[in-house]
Amino acid sequence: MADDFKYHIDHHAGLTPQVALIDARAAHVRGELDDAGLRAAQDAAVAEAVSTQRRLGLAAVSDGWFRRSDPLSVVHDQVTGFGDELVGGAVAQLLGASAPRRREAVGPLAATGRLAGHESAALRAVTEYPLLVSLPSPGYVAELSVAEGQQPKSVEETGANLAAIIGGEIAALAAEGVAYVLLHNPLYGFLLSARGAERAAELGLPVGELVDRMLAADAAVLDGLEAPVHFHLGLDLTTGGAADLSAGYAAGPLTAFQERQPFDRICVEYPALEQARFPLSGVRPGVVASLGLVDVRTPELESVEQIVSRVDAAAAELDIDDIALSTNGPFTAESGLTGSQERLKLQLVEMAARYFWGNEL
Repeated sequence: MADDFKYHIDHHAGLTPQVALIDARAAHVRGELDDAGLRAAQDAAVAEAVSTQRRLGLAAVSDGWFRRSDPLSVVHDQVTGFGDELVGGAVAQLLGASAPRRREAVGPLAATGRLAGHESAALRAVTEYPLLVSLPSPGYVAELSVAEGQQPKSVEETGANLAAIIGGEIAALAAEGVAYVLLHNPLYGFLLSARGAERAAELGLPVGELVDRMLAADAAVLDGLEAPVHFHLGLDLTTGGAADLSAGYAAGPLTAFQERQPFDRICVEYPALEQARFPLSGVRPGVVASLGLVDVRTPELESVEQIVSRVDAAAAELDIDDIALSTNGPFTAESGLTGSQERLKLQLVEMAARYFWGNEL
């Protein structure tokens, strides 16, 4: 792994849970397995996932999200001030089937403890390899935590509170030696796409205002952040293919995003359809663009030749050392892939990366 951290085989932290873990979760819900039994099943699943990631040559390994009940539980479980589950709403309609479980922010938000400390500690117990931890971005959680009709100021306040909480967790992870934290915000992927922006407008969502508001909250995690020189913080706006990218990207929201996003690594979708690829011309020099080239929704494997041709196209716009290769989003149980199909997808990413950077991996 190069000291500049421009590693070229990337992933999104989420992995397909093994059958044994799925069964253990179901037994826990039914009351047939206690908390200790569930933790043991999670530990076994994480150990197996770490072994798989190391064999694939990934530069940092995650716990697969195996300790989370849903993508936002890492926040909801450790932060007071959230109330009942929210149902419906324009943002949820825009996200469609990919919308996570939402809970309304009803009072002052305060962390009761570390958000992901238990995840990083469990990872360190099974590996000395560099660690990757993914967190939902504060802007994303804020937009999902307000009921219809809330004033923008209240959403901004929620975003600022969450930025302080999540920013504190990022600082703690960096201090304990985690190499890479990835902030997950797929709502950008919908709002920046032309079709998504159109749909948002139909739903009464102010696209420019939402992008600006999320950027303000997400960028705030960097305020006062002190971290080791080789610690890096990325922003993941992939949707796992859920956003309709067939008409390309909306120029206004995209320009605003490109000009203001402060992170040194962004994860974007770069599919076979040329007009659906994230425009790289506005990516600042030195920012690593992790290209989502392999689809997590289908077991069919893309060809190495097709992937290489797409990387060649990207390299015409970005320095090849500012490019990484990945899937188009995290793997989840909803992806419908088996563990072996997931491994084949990740092996394909590794194979293509070695074509370009074989001596550096």
